[in-house]
Amino acid sequence: KRSCRRVGFLIPVDKVVASMTPSWLPAASAAAAAAAAAAATVYLLRRSRLPPRGELQPELGADASLLRRLLHVIEHEILPKTRAEVAEGNKVFGAAILNASFDTVIAETNHETACPIFHGEIYTIDRWAALCDKPPPQESVFLATHEPCCLCISAIVWTGFRRCFYLYPYETTKQQGIPHDLNIMYELWRVERYQERNALCSTAGLLPLIDALPPGDDKAELEATVARITKQYDLLACKYHSEKAANPNNKMAFN
Repeated sequence: KRSCRRVGFLIPVDKVVASMTPSWLPAASAAAAAAAAAAATVYLLRRSRLPPRGELQPELGADASLLRRLLHVIEHEILPKTRAEVAEGNKVFGAAILNASFDTVIAETNHETACPIFHGEIYTIDRWAALCDKPPPQESVFLATHEPCCLCISAIVWTGFRRCFYLYPYETTKQQGIPHDLNIMYELWRVERYQERNALCSTAGLLPLIDALPPGDDKAELEATVARITKQYDLLACKYHSEKAANPNNKMAFN
């Protein structure tokens, strides 16, 4: 009943459940069925109140040339800054903002020891916002080393970026010892991830785009580049985790 009141309906859940539970079930099974039916009813009632979805942003794609450029930015512009900041106790996540021609406007990395919300993407947006001469976000491309967490993808959307590429998905981040992205979305909203293509932005992982390329020299080169970059990030992740407990500047909530 409380659930029905919260979603704005007057029909008591117990009456709905009674109508959905067969009388021939044993008591324990009937209780389980009743609980499942109640949960399903509340979910459907809530879902019925959602507004219709807006027109989706265009799906993101990339040819070998663009993928090579994006990996170059990660390896040669973001990664060196990340290496320096991991030595100061910060996490391995970095980002860059590119213009419509995929030239780098700014590249930055995580600064959480200075401020808990200075994730790589947030700090990049903060530094980008301070630039006097920059292209509008709607004409720019956001590039993240790791799939943006719920905080960062929200900031990317609020800033006005509509295109976002990333190298490593949440599952890789979890394997590197940082499962908070997945945990927060599950605990707060009971969802596994955001909608990767929606009315506000489109995101795409570089790994599936590389995997979709036809066999050949380009694909082999890009896979070798990813392997080289991944080795560096794995080493940095190990360094971060081995040193974070002794770091006096570590103010992070989940450590």
